[in-house]
Amino acid sequence: EQRRAEADAKEARRLRHDLEFFHGKRDPRIVGAVWPCLASEDRWIRYAARTALEFQEVAEWKDRAVAETTPYGGLTALLALARSGPPQTQRDLLLALKKFPLSSLNEEQQLLKLRVIELSFIRQGRPAPDLARLAIEKLDEHYPSASQAINHELCQLLLYLQAPATITKTLALLDQAPTQEDQTCYI
Repeated sequence: EQRRAEADAKEARRLRHDLEFFHGKRDPRIVGAVWPCLASEDRWIRYAARTALEFQEVAEWKDRAVAETTPYGGLTALLALARSGPPQTQRDLLLALKKFPLSSLNEEQQLLKLRVIELSFIRQGRPAPDLARLAIEKLDEHYPSASQAINHELCQLLLYLQAPATITKTLALLDQAPTQEDQTCYI
């Protein structure tokens, strides 16, 4: 059992190092080479693949990112698009996220989806009013969540979008916050 785990870890390190070889290089063949790794269960492999993808021309992989249907692969590709894509890609990016409802994702994937949205807003700007309304509608139904980490992200996003019930919900969470860190976040 331990030998198998060590062999798996060694193989994962080798793959991550292979992906890191592509960092800083621009070649259209890299997109196809790294794409399967975007869906890896190993977040470090996904990170290395995403970084390699971000060095490529966005036009070479944007449509593929928007069309990707696997949760880790799609969310990781969309994270790359949020980091690298110009503001004109925001609409397609945000609409592509509809394929991944929060209720269908595990907590790590939910946090990844929320990070994609945050980065899109930070780097690509405030979304168009129709997209802001859609985001409020989809996110508000999950706030508050049973997860404090999810609540922290939803709080920031919904306040940024000026969702109507967010302050009331956040004050209720503040009253129930178990730690100073949670209290600080909600304040």
